[in-house]
Amino acid sequence: MITDHWFPTTIYGELVPNATELNKHLLKHIKQWRQKDKKGLSKTNRKGWHSETDMHLKQEYEPLTKEILRAHGEVCKDQRYTHPTFIGNMWANINYPGSSNVAHIHSNAHWSGVYYIQVPDHSGTLQLEDPRAASNMFMPRQEKDLPPRLWRLVHYQPKAGRLLFFPSYLFHAVTENLSKLKGTKGWRVSVSFNLVQETIGAKV
Repeated sequence: MITDHWFPTTIYGELVPNATELNKHLLKHIKQWRQKDKKGLSKTNRKGWHSETDMHLKQEYEPLTKEILRAHGEVCKDQRYTHPTFIGNMWANINYPGSSNVAHIHSNAHWSGVYYIQVPDHSGTLQLEDPRAASNMFMPRQEKDLPPRLWRLVHYQPKAGRLLFFPSYLFHAVTENLSKLKGTKGWRVSVSFNLVQETIGAKV
């Protein structure tokens, strides 16, 4: 039997070169940022810290924004984009032990992504859901070991230095940080961002 698979959802990722030094730099500045604004924002985060969303405009984070734009340039090539993308907003996340992020999407963007800075063991995974609402209209009985094309839920294990891109319409969540480490060593620290395709008259 011939089988065709249409409408795939592509997730892109890479390990950023020289991530160790970059992450030391980022972690230092994010801790200082949190110290100045301990309350942060309340978005999808539960018990964790969410910075303001202008991170991409701050000079101290320019090394990361350059890596994001470089890597997403490859995504644009693969997607056959005729115009490049720019970062619309960007923010830091600190998931303390016991914290998580509920399922959500990022509206008014083409691509979303995450970069991992500090990832203790058992500090949670990135959960991605099948974006086809119709696929959840019924739940047939199926074998336990399904091939990836039949999965409805995928978990990405974070790793320091890993950069991921996914379509902004994709529902995603972060599972609970179950790290047993004390103090800042138990923090899962990451950066999230949205990318928008450049249009006529827009400045990157």
